[in-house]
Amino acid sequence: MDIPNALLATTSPDANLRKQAEDALNQAVNENAGQLMVTLSQALAAEDFPTPGRQQAGLFLKNILDAKDYALQELKIQQWYSLADDVRNAIKQYALSSLKAQDAIAAHTAAQVVAKIGSIDVPQKQWPDLLRILVENVTSGTDSVKHASLETLGYLCEGLDEDSLEASESNQILTAIVDGIRKENPDKIRLSAVVALRNSLEFVNENFSRDAERTHIMTVVCEATQCTDVQVRVRAFECIATIASLYYEYLGEYMSVLCDLTFKAVQADQAEVGLQSLEFWSSICDVELEFIEEGRYGDPAVAAANLKRYVETVLPALVPMLLNTLTQQEEDQFEDDTWNLSMAGATTLTLAAQVVEDAIVAPVMQFVTTNIQSANWHQKEAAIMAFGSILDGPHQQTIQPIVENAMPVLITCMNDPNALVRDTTAWTIGRICEIHGVVMARCLGPLMQLIVAGLDQESKVAAHMCYAIHYIFQSFSELDEGTTPLDPYFGHVFDKCLMTCQLSSEENIRVSAFEALGMMIQHGSSNATPHILSRLTSILEHLEGNIEKHKANPAYGQEFYGLYTCACDVLVVVIQRVDHDIRPFADRIMQCLLNIFSTGHTTAGEEAFLATGALAGAIESDFKKYMTQFYPVLIAGLSNVQEHAVCASAVGVVGDICRALGADVNVYIPEIVNQLLVILRFPNLNRTVKPPVIAVFGDIGLAIEGEFEPYFQHVVEMLLQAAQACVAVQVDDEDAVEYLNQLRESILEAFTGILQGLSSHNKGPLMVPALQGIGQFLALLSAETNRSDSVTTTAAGLIGDIASILGVQAKLLLKEQFIQSLLLDTSRIDDDQAQSVASWAKQLVDETLRL
Repeated sequence: MDIPNALLATTSPDANLRKQAEDALNQAVNENAGQLMVTLSQALAAEDFPTPGRQQAGLFLKNILDAKDYALQELKIQQWYSLADDVRNAIKQYALSSLKAQDAIAAHTAAQVVAKIGSIDVPQKQWPDLLRILVENVTSGTDSVKHASLETLGYLCEGLDEDSLEASESNQILTAIVDGIRKENPDKIRLSAVVALRNSLEFVNENFSRDAERTHIMTVVCEATQCTDVQVRVRAFECIATIASLYYEYLGEYMSVLCDLTFKAVQADQAEVGLQSLEFWSSICDVELEFIEEGRYGDPAVAAANLKRYVETVLPALVPMLLNTLTQQEEDQFEDDTWNLSMAGATTLTLAAQVVEDAIVAPVMQFVTTNIQSANWHQKEAAIMAFGSILDGPHQQTIQPIVENAMPVLITCMNDPNALVRDTTAWTIGRICEIHGVVMARCLGPLMQLIVAGLDQESKVAAHMCYAIHYIFQSFSELDEGTTPLDPYFGHVFDKCLMTCQLSSEENIRVSAFEALGMMIQHGSSNATPHILSRLTSILEHLEGNIEKHKANPAYGQEFYGLYTCACDVLVVVIQRVDHDIRPFADRIMQCLLNIFSTGHTTAGEEAFLATGALAGAIESDFKKYMTQFYPVLIAGLSNVQEHAVCASAVGVVGDICRALGADVNVYIPEIVNQLLVILRFPNLNRTVKPPVIAVFGDIGLAIEGEFEPYFQHVVEMLLQAAQACVAVQVDDEDAVEYLNQLRESILEAFTGILQGLSSHNKGPLMVPALQGIGQFLALLSAETNRSDSVTTTAAGLIGDIASILGVQAKLLLKEQFIQSLLLDTSRIDDDQAQSVASWAKQLVDETLRL
């Protein structure tokens, strides 16, 4: 099948023909990608080729270059640049010419292709005339060419990183886009231009910093909000919301106009326009919340200088507008979760409450008290939603008395005939349990009755009741007493939750009920333990029954995986709570877990590993009898590097088993160590896996002690290489700093565990040749300003072990100034354990230096 016919066949209703066509195209990619890409670009540009074929040619061409996975995208970029220059230029020219296609679908597809190639070439300066050509198309081309070129600019900006463009390039793009938005242009062109502006806003910060340019941009965008085309209005307000997020500091002179435009859109325009207008106010709230947080936990002076308090200024007008949106519920809103004006209004009201705090209470509560007893369900539900939306924000002394007084009314509302009223009431009660849970102490009896009854209501209501259980038990666990006010209700609520888990046919309810059970198990008082143990048999019977059903109906596995995941979560918290008392149930639990592993499901397998680790930790050496069956499962998990969460869970189990079995684990260690080293060599390893893999070598060393010697050389070389890679990162990259601290701590833990294990067999001196590398690592840590307290304390612990175990052999290292600096830093940490470690390590170092 030749390429043109294959392209046409990809749209055939005949599945076999489509498969043949796709196979032919994929084979052509593998045989000669460059030649195929030229052919595809020619097909896209061919005016006499049928539209479906042109569209498929463009999409297939784009997909050859496109990938969502970062590593695969980098590979495709390399493959693109491996093509000869004349081949790449031909592809680009055919794609560019296709923007002038008479067929609108072909031109639209060409916009995607040009933008994809541009996202690769523009940052590398490999298509220097692209932006000039697109700008010329927009300013002087026909309407269809303008439209296609603006689409291209929009897609291009969407695909570029923020630092990909120089100022001159972003100026070219902005000039073309703003020209396209002008009200003199047809609506179709204005729409593509507004979309392009939305995608380009991250690149135009310099333009926004200049008054005249900023005002020109704001003027054309505000004009676009009044366009007769509803989609142009929607996209224009979307632009305004994005501008609020990116350029909040420049909005002051435009706020009067923006208030007028957004308020009118919410109150009088079509719903989809109103939704985007509300998004503007949500964006303002988000920015102001960031500054408020900065004022609380960062630099108050900077926060005060940047916070303009727009929300507080417009609050007298904003609150009534938002409250009015709450009354505009859809008639079928309980069954249909489609995002609408009342939902968006509630979200914005919630954010506004967090921004203005106590100032929100009076105007909202006036609305609540007026409408909460209304016979009109719209007004009643809106009042309850308004109340639930302002629970998080006002100070506790302001809102808690109101919450206490509201509870009897809310409990009554749970009997309302309207399902949406009950649903919103249940959500509000859940929010109260989350944010003001201890307030519930005075009405626990009625509340618990309400919760148990609510579990029998519609699925959405029941899910909110589970949410309430979750947080009410979490709230009372913080009282830190042997008993809690929830004790009298524990058994009844627990059993009702368990029944919901076992009998509900809806997965979302089962998941919510299992989560509530887990929280009850985790936070129930000591008096609850016998009841939990008495129900464990029922939990296991339910799990075993479903495993058998799954075996009988393997094709319906998707129905069971969610249950397995939730059941494993519950087993983990049960095991952690009852510890050694889990032994009578261990055989049944392990058999269930082995059956779950056999399904091969990723998420269920991940949770099953966590449950296995918890079981090993609880029954300790008794876990040995399960190793014959479990060991192949463990190795398979360690080998599953592509599913990084599963792999990391399996690594965690290695540590649990080492602690449980001690020296008895040695028979399994050769393959485990080999597999751990394979993981670390994997080129595309998810970085979250690396720290636990490194740290677990410390667990292995502690478990097998002197038997670690055969692995010592390879492992220590790897640790020293990892230590050398721990270079400093920019202060403002919080994620990188956190990861680096995790990595450093894991290296320290590994050295500590290995050294302690070797010392028990008098093999500690094996570590002496590594002291120079360890010293370089400790020196790096000493100089690091972003070092966490945990890293500092762990480093002090390793220093103490080196002094204790190696003595005078480590004297050269221990007299270094950075050693004293690390110990001093540890002693200054406001933590008893850290100070104890510092004192212990310093004493050992001082004694060694006196020798």
